[in-house]
Amino acid sequence: MFWNTGITRTNSNKLMLIIAVMLSAMLLPSFEIRSSLPRVRLDDALIFGAFALNLLLGLIHRTRPVDDFGFSFEEGQSRGLRAVNKVFLFFLASIIVSNVFALVFLKMPFGVRDAMEGVTLAKYYLAITLALSLDLHEGEFEGLRNAFLVGLGIIMLLSWSQFLNLANVNAWLTPFFALSHLDNLVNANPPRVLGTFDNPNVMGIVSVLIMTLFVTWFYFQRNDRTKAAIFFVATGLTIKLTFMTISRTALLATAVALTFLSLWGLFKFHWNKGILLKVGLLAMLTLAIFFTSPRDFTARMNEGTDIKTSTSAQGHILRAGSAFVFIKQSPILGWGTAKDTMTTLVDDEYALVTRRYGVIGLAFYLWLFLRPALAALRRGRLLNPYAFEYGIREAKTLLSIAFVAATLVILVYNITAGAFYNLQLMTLVALFMGLIYRTEGESD
Repeated sequence: MFWNTGITRTNSNKLMLIIAVMLSAMLLPSFEIRSSLPRVRLDDALIFGAFALNLLLGLIHRTRPVDDFGFSFEEGQSRGLRAVNKVFLFFLASIIVSNVFALVFLKMPFGVRDAMEGVTLAKYYLAITLALSLDLHEGEFEGLRNAFLVGLGIIMLLSWSQFLNLANVNAWLTPFFALSHLDNLVNANPPRVLGTFDNPNVMGIVSVLIMTLFVTWFYFQRNDRTKAAIFFVATGLTIKLTFMTISRTALLATAVALTFLSLWGLFKFHWNKGILLKVGLLAMLTLAIFFTSPRDFTARMNEGTDIKTSTSAQGHILRAGSAFVFIKQSPILGWGTAKDTMTTLVDDEYALVTRRYGVIGLAFYLWLFLRPALAALRRGRLLNPYAFEYGIREAKTLLSIAFVAATLVILVYNITAGAFYNLQLMTLVALFMGLIYRTEGESD
């Protein structure tokens, strides 16, 4: 594999690159080089730069893959890599066929912006395969986990600072992250926290994705009381962060994830006292956070339940409505990417993908998320509640359980927004996918 050569020949270098990409996606906004050019991200530069250097060094030096542990890379990587290749090749083929059909039969133009769709797909492919190439042992897992917790700590610190406007951060620091949604924080009542993301809805869904990890560790990991208490508190903090964004989609995703993981835990542990206590405590914590939220928070939640009066719901419907008109006219292959002739502002990623690539493209788009989720589900079902695994085997199994819940979260989020076309969010999801594909390819 191309990640086994050049500057990422060793497992330690891969780990450092993954951590750098992850922290960039968690903490940094995009940057403008020139107003006429698309904004770029540091993680874009890291992924494409490392890939380009590997190709160059591979051609010059013909470097051979190095395995820090003396085993063949292909043994653990090939199965996962084949699965990733199939998913992306089918999705790419559907995009190409749709654009050719639109160009020839629907007389739709194809421009540079449309070609950038391939760059987006390439980034996710490279991020997934980078994580897939990592030999995930205990040391690597601890490194990833610790870096992730550092990133989460920074997000939490900034989010609470924004909420309370500590040291007047909303005047001098928050604008660095809030490129277009600063008004949602500064002038909203109550303020909608953005964290390190430009949109409070994205921050909300990221906090739900993080919550799935803590809930999984709280329910399924064999913890002493101290660790259980830490995971319980961490879950509460992420739920509170979600509430601070006042994202109704994120709150719905929270309910879906908590219900799913709670039911999985109850049935896996056969409704024993331990899991009943944990589920009960988490339910009470969630309700306590909800009922102690500001009155303006509950008012916004109630406003969203009536479509006739909800300006937000009406806006979502308005921005998605035109897509359905075009879908009816060309349902199978869609209208091509068509960024220059059709709006890109569609508040429903399923509708946007179907308008562009038809139901065939939608099927392969869904498979992008569902394929690793099915692999994670198979691994998660192997968890034996009466013969606990320890170390890295347990960590991989619990990651798989969390990923299934995270996939449900993403599928909910895509109804009113979209993960695929958010480079910052999808990079994090892609790295998670890569770890799941690697776990599937291993025999343990």
